[in-house]
Amino acid sequence: MTNNFTDIVSEDIVYILEKPWYISEKEWNLYDKSQIERSHFYIQNELKLAKDGGFSRIWKTEDNQPIAIMGCLKKEGQKFQTFFVASKHMENHALKISFEMRDLLREQAVILRGYTCYLYSNSDHPHQITWFKFLGFNYIPERNTALEKYFEYNSPRS
Repeated sequence: MTNNFTDIVSEDIVYILEKPWYISEKEWNLYDKSQIERSHFYIQNELKLAKDGGFSRIWKTEDNQPIAIMGCLKKEGQKFQTFFVASKHMENHALKISFEMRDLLREQAVILRGYTCYLYSNSDHPHQITWFKFLGFNYIPERNTALEKYFEYNSPRS
């Protein structure tokens, strides 16, 4: 999960947060200006941290409008934490982005064998578990919090 960065500028983040995919809108609580500002600051910070041993990627439409951002940052030991946020354009690009995300995760898993990438998600999408499974994550319900489901991606050990 190293050396894979896409330049992601503040304007791209703002665009996604101000024109969110309905799932991102609810998951990131993007209903008012103050929460959009907090999310913007949070994502910028996470992307800076991802540069130290992690990765990030942005997807854009053919006319250069941001579709989605994925970031993965190194935590303690052999653990990484990931996040994902998408704009309204995700509706038309979900399948393509999903395949590319899966490929990206597989590629990074080969580089860092034995590492675990995790996330907590409070999305209420009816196919949430199926989608994460498609990407390669395992659902581990015993690690859920009151509001969030826990998913983990384990790279091969050898």
